[in-house]
Amino acid sequence: MACLTGLLSAPLALATDNGHLPGDWQAAALSTMAAGIWLGATLMRRHYHKRKTASLCFSARQTDAALIVVAEDGQILAHGKGCLQLWDTLPEHLKDTGLPAALCADILHRRIAMGNAIDSPMSTPTRPHAVINLILLPGSSRVMLLLLRDVSASRRQLLDYQHLQGTLQGARLGLVRFDLDKRVVRCSPQALHNLLGLPSDCDEMPLADWMALLHPDDRPILENALIAPQAAAERQVCLEYRLRHQQEHWEWIEQRLRLPERGDDAMEVVSLCQAITSRKLAEAAMRKREQEFRTLVDNSTDIIARYDLDLRCQFINRSIGRYSPLVRDEHIGKHISEKGWPDSTVAHFIDECRQLMQTWEPRSFELEVALPSRRFIFETRLFPEFDVNGTLTSILTVDREITDTLLARRLLSEENAVMEMIVANQPLADVLAQICAMIETQLADGMCSVMLLDDSGQHLRVASGKQLPPGYLALIEGIGIGPEVGSCGTAAWWKRTIIVEDIATSPLWKNYADVVLPFGLRACWSTPIFNTDRKLLGTFAIYYPTPRTPSPDEMRLVYRSSHITSIALQRDTHERQLYRLATQDSLTGMHNRRQFLELAEHELRRSQRYQQPLAVLMMDLDRFKGINDRYGHAAGDTVIARFAAVCREVLRGSDLAGRLGGEEFAAVLVNTRPEQAVQVAERLREAVGETPVENSGQQIRFTVSVGLTMLTGEGDSIEDALKRADKLLYQAKDSGRNRVCHDDSLALQ
Repeated sequence: MACLTGLLSAPLALATDNGHLPGDWQAAALSTMAAGIWLGATLMRRHYHKRKTASLCFSARQTDAALIVVAEDGQILAHGKGCLQLWDTLPEHLKDTGLPAALCADILHRRIAMGNAIDSPMSTPTRPHAVINLILLPGSSRVMLLLLRDVSASRRQLLDYQHLQGTLQGARLGLVRFDLDKRVVRCSPQALHNLLGLPSDCDEMPLADWMALLHPDDRPILENALIAPQAAAERQVCLEYRLRHQQEHWEWIEQRLRLPERGDDAMEVVSLCQAITSRKLAEAAMRKREQEFRTLVDNSTDIIARYDLDLRCQFINRSIGRYSPLVRDEHIGKHISEKGWPDSTVAHFIDECRQLMQTWEPRSFELEVALPSRRFIFETRLFPEFDVNGTLTSILTVDREITDTLLARRLLSEENAVMEMIVANQPLADVLAQICAMIETQLADGMCSVMLLDDSGQHLRVASGKQLPPGYLALIEGIGIGPEVGSCGTAAWWKRTIIVEDIATSPLWKNYADVVLPFGLRACWSTPIFNTDRKLLGTFAIYYPTPRTPSPDEMRLVYRSSHITSIALQRDTHERQLYRLATQDSLTGMHNRRQFLELAEHELRRSQRYQQPLAVLMMDLDRFKGINDRYGHAAGDTVIARFAAVCREVLRGSDLAGRLGGEEFAAVLVNTRPEQAVQVAERLREAVGETPVENSGQQIRFTVSVGLTMLTGEGDSIEDALKRADKLLYQAKDSGRNRVCHDDSLALQ
């Protein structure tokens, strides 16, 4: 028994691991094992015939091999310890039913063929999809000895190898060896076919032919690598170069060279080659797109920049040069507060960036940057940038200048507001103030003023200029016009635009610079305002606290504003003319009948409210028809106009006087006692008699008759008072004219 065990142990142990031995070793191991088993079986037949089956089972249980003893009906009689390496426990279906009937039949069929192998799938919970190789060994006529071997791993290795081969072929890979001694290039099967389209049986070519296939520009790359490879600093080198394909196009090759070690006798360089044409084309396309994108970014009119989370500039395009005193490279690495922007602008930008960092949402807002040369308005957009892990890494900003667009939109809106004020007959002072505010919105640091020509045509008066210092406005109120009277006086004199870049050095301001400069004014642009008939109305001026010259756009804005101002002034003049036509007598300039009655009624209510005396006069020129008949109607009009002038001279400014029609006039003396009213009426009568009118060398003397009455009580009215005064007027006419008649019932003194 010991002899049998010894014979079995060595060959079976060897056979158990025969999957890792060369094929000839496996055959030898199986033969030795089979001979030992056969010898043991013969001895058992000769000496232990009755107990041979039990002895085989015992021997199988003692061996470390994956050996099983199977009866002819497939029942497993015993198994070796090696079976437990295939299964944690022997499968129950093998214990209970033995080997499948079909498998037993196949084994019996091959019984005489020693060492035949049968593959059988045997899945277990711990080894799913296992494939077991059954090797039939010679044994007793009544039992079978089977050696088990798990070939699942080897099957998987074979499948993996086949998959790898397919992958390598699809990836167009090949093993290339450069024999520098023989100047030959050797390749793995079909490598040259996969890489360069050469015949599939071509696996060797002269090195000179290989070099001839290289692109002329890339040939030095490989030549330098193959010159003295043993002296190279690195043992592994990666090259990329172009080879001519069989179809006459250039194929990009990536070659990873393993150079021989220093001291090696064999001058052979082994390399793995891969066709990377598609990758190189993709890289070239990507570089082209990147270059196009960078060109687009650099030439964009928008300012495109990137900031890290500390708000330090990492990139900015060259458009920044139009808006910043710093050159482009000086922006890199600077914090947003170091760009020279105003503090309010920096604070606004930082606040928007912080909100983006908190929400990770893009931001859009308007940013105003007031620089010494000009004010800019940007539409700024912030975009978050993330890394591959989704972490916020930087902020991309796009600043689009909308200064002209926004200001034009604002200007149009404000112009519409001004025109609505003009149409709505708003007070001229309010309209001019709105025009000045409109221009000051458009021009940063600009301060506007409007000065109007007075009735004499020799002086200018301030009509608007709220942003200018009050002391300066008081200084220029009523300035005369002349060839060297500042900007406005000179513009009105020459009737053209006057641009003064610096008041301190301008000869036009030499007589006024000392008193003007303390107000902080250095530049002044003034343009005249004309009506449609080119008649001068005044001047429109813009002041600056620093010396400057206007740009063409700014001058267009000034001209546009002066035109709107002209419209407002002409509209106001037209409205005043209409008002005069509706309320004043065109010949005398006195109130007409309707206006006089309205104003007199207003004064009546006021006097009744404050219990003040009110006197009413009715006046009529004596024998006026005779003047018209003798001297003509033109002379009559002159007499009427002279009488109106006398009324203005005699009556107070608070009194009312009006022409009721023809040569008939009326007056209301406010807050006047009866005795004062009589004195005023007499003084007026005397003044008329002492004021002759010159007509064609002749003096026309005329007189006036006056009827005077006082308001009698709360229920009295202007109409009643005028009727009483009119009766008294006719009484004066009947009494001889050129006299004043008043109520006898009044206690006049």
